[in-house]
Amino acid sequence: MASVKKRAYSSPVRQEQASLTRARILEAAGDLFLSQGYGRTTIRRIAEVAQVSPDTVYAVFGSKARVLTALIDRRLAPAPGVENVLDRPEATVVRDEADQRRQIHFFARDMAAVSTRVRPVYEILRTAAAVEPEMASIRAEMDAYRLRNMRQAAEWIAARGPLRMGVERAADIIWTLAGPDVSRMFCDDRGWSQDEYAEWLEDILVGVLLPPDDPV
Repeated sequence: MASVKKRAYSSPVRQEQASLTRARILEAAGDLFLSQGYGRTTIRRIAEVAQVSPDTVYAVFGSKARVLTALIDRRLAPAPGVENVLDRPEATVVRDEADQRRQIHFFARDMAAVSTRVRPVYEILRTAAAVEPEMASIRAEMDAYRLRNMRQAAEWIAARGPLRMGVERAADIIWTLAGPDVSRMFCDDRGWSQDEYAEWLEDILVGVLLPPDDPV
């Protein structure tokens, strides 16, 4: 008798429950990381606040470090079903805009908003990386991921007209100026608003990346 092939079982209810559990863990971890710091926050405490077992946290994320990176990813692309920050509507507006200056305008506004969401958690990663080798490696991984995205943004802008330099150099400049360290110094240390930082970023990127307007 021929064997019966088992079909993969997928329950929407289970998937929804798993998604809710993941979200609850990340919410608990975010509150604890911000209030107690990364070093003092334990998996056991995250599990207690999220009302799950420590084994569940490990099963979903693998380690405390990966809980933190998942929290950063969630704040980068908070919309359901969006895995990459460049797939968000705010990013595709930059990609599809035909005018370079308007591209940079939309990009600067978006990066300022993203920074406001991500900066508190990224600061936890920055400080943890200074004392924990594993976190330093993860920070380098996150920075490399961000550089790839900034290179893509530079390619979008270069596709609409000339730049003062090559795409690689433009990507380095965008990566630095739109990064969380610069926005932290302006917004957290010097008290700039999100709009003020966005306006500054737009002005600087236009001046650095684009050739000057032809004289009338």
